Amino acid sequence: MKKLVTLAPFLLIACAPGGTPPSDDSPTWGVPISGGNLLVTHDNAHAFVADPDRDRLVAVDLASGTATEIALNAGDEPGRLVEDAAGRIQVALRRGGALVTIDPTSDAVIARRAVCAEPRGLAYEAATDLIHVACSTGELVSLPAAGGDAVRNVFVDRDLRDVLVRNGVLYVTRFRSAQLLQLDASGAVAARVSPPSVQRIDEGGLGGGPSAGVEGSDGGIPSVAANAAVAWRTIQLPDGRFVMSHQRQLQTILSTVVHGGYGAGCGGPVEPDLTIIDGSNAMTPMIPIEGDALPVDVAASSDGSELAIVYAAGQVVMRVPMTELVADSGSATSGPCPDNLAGQNPPDTGDGGGLFNGAPSTSPVPSGVGNAFTDALGSPTSVAFAGTSLLVYYPELPAIAVHRDDGLSSVIMLPGDVGYDAGRKLFHTQTPSGLACASCHPEARDDGLVWNFDTEGLRRTQNVAGSILDRAPYHWAGDETSLPNLMDDVFSNRMGGAMPTDSEHRALGPWLNRVPAPAPTADVDAAAAARGQALFQSTAVGCTTCHTGALMSTKAIVDVGTGGTFKVPSLVGISGRAPFMHTGCATTLLDRFTPACGGGDTHGHTSQLSPDQLNDLVAYLETL
Repeated sequence: MKKLVTLAPFLLIACAPGGTPPSDDSPTWGVPISGGNLLVTHDNAHAFVADPDRDRLVAVDLASGTATEIALNAGDEPGRLVEDAAGRIQVALRRGGALVTIDPTSDAVIARRAVCAEPRGLAYEAATDLIHVACSTGELVSLPAAGGDAVRNVFVDRDLRDVLVRNGVLYVTRFRSAQLLQLDASGAVAARVSPPSVQRIDEGGLGGGPSAGVEGSDGGIPSVAANAAVAWRTIQLPDGRFVMSHQRQLQTILSTVVHGGYGAGCGGPVEPDLTIIDGSNAMTPMIPIEGDALPVDVAASSDGSELAIVYAAGQVVMRVPMTELVADSGSATSGPCPDNLAGQNPPDTGDGGGLFNGAPSTSPVPSGVGNAFTDALGSPTSVAFAGTSLLVYYPELPAIAVHRDDGLSSVIMLPGDVGYDAGRKLFHTQTPSGLACASCHPEARDDGLVWNFDTEGLRRTQNVAGSILDRAPYHWAGDETSLPNLMDDVFSNRMGGAMPTDSEHRALGPWLNRVPAPAPTADVDAAAAARGQALFQSTAVGCTTCHTGALMSTKAIVDVGTGGTFKVPSLVGISGRAPFMHTGCATTLLDRFTPACGGGDTHGHTSQLSPDQLNDLVAYLETL
């Protein structure tokens, strides 16, 4: 039977030296939620927290609750952590572009090594005593755990996420596509697999739009394919299998004219899911735990008998026995709407308890399997097991909630001020459609998916990172004049969310504006890029007619032969935004120059360019 555990005020709260209670004097802060920022050491004695909002690490003695702050450089944004055989803690700095090594006895930084522009995943390989770093810019970098220069740096593919080691073989995942890549000894891709599609019930088209489903073979309710996307976190079980926590995109038509047209309270076009991957790379999707948006982290108990999954938007953590996970047969398993939507914010009881009021949610937590934890401490981002206890990290306070298997719970307050940003909160708020903004814009970028709308047809998710305040008007056609207008239309109308407050309207833009555009691709031939730049800037090709200035965009609304009038998009970070064009018809940048997709010579005059010249032009675009 499922149980709900909340952290009421009478439970033990262990305040670390320097810790502060919640206050109204909150700093401006808030990086996008990514997950995977909590590590428990192999002896279960200490926890290490990567706090990207405050650019620091925190070491916690779990017996006493004592916490030690380890300061980093401003803007480092620490992320994934691993422990090596010597007990050193290795941490990827997502914006600092480096790997830092922490001495476990002194809790001091003993090494800082540059690795790449955007390090993401980490793995420790005991047989070689190497730390492997996967970078979103495409590199896989291997470094000696004890220190020293990289022993290997190979380009694999863009958008790398997690890295894993199984029987001496390296694997990496890709974030937006949810692919698993098996690498050979040289670092080249030997196999590439993705979680299989499954069928979901299409209840007449989500949100009241025209149904995209096909009638079932038995003449029953039509169903649609649900395709895997956005692999937030992939871990290894004790038996060697992998578990991928990811999203799925339902292949249905979305309504832009019906209120709540992205789901209308029946669950939206994005659902969370788990996929188990065995030693032969066979993938078994699980029937989704009926739950919430943004499955940003997953952890396994030391014996592999339990999983814990973080649903950041719903502020729920599920603790699930492996025996209760059921393989998805591929049939349409999504049922009709539940009576109530899970994942609404627990209410404040008005007793002055604030975040610690311990009030249970008025909506049911995800049903079906496992134990659900709704701690009323803000949005959880990371989870880890310490023996039989479950630790959950809440960055806003900041704090770690400790849930024992006997039902008792406590909170370890971490040093540092309470952090809150209304824009960040709005971006990660779950609506009745089962969506948050971050569902389609994970980490405030984009999911790389193409959606089918009833009034607009196919539209690729746009990237919102990189100088967003300078990029108005918004949407492909430039029909949204400002971010507040966009949020009223999309978040409130299409997603069915509450109307943003004035403070949320004002806060969203400045918060998003702090998120950088994707870094350029690492593996670019400099000579080819220089030749491509000359072509780009030539009057014969004419790219700079529309793509110029700091944004590489005039922001004009033009018709370039691609099926309508659209706003000139920024090219900054373009190499990290595949597929391309408003319909996603160009899988690669080179595909954009085909007449059928790119508009021909109406969209820059490129028909006279040779294949080599087009490759040079693409090389230049990849440096932006």
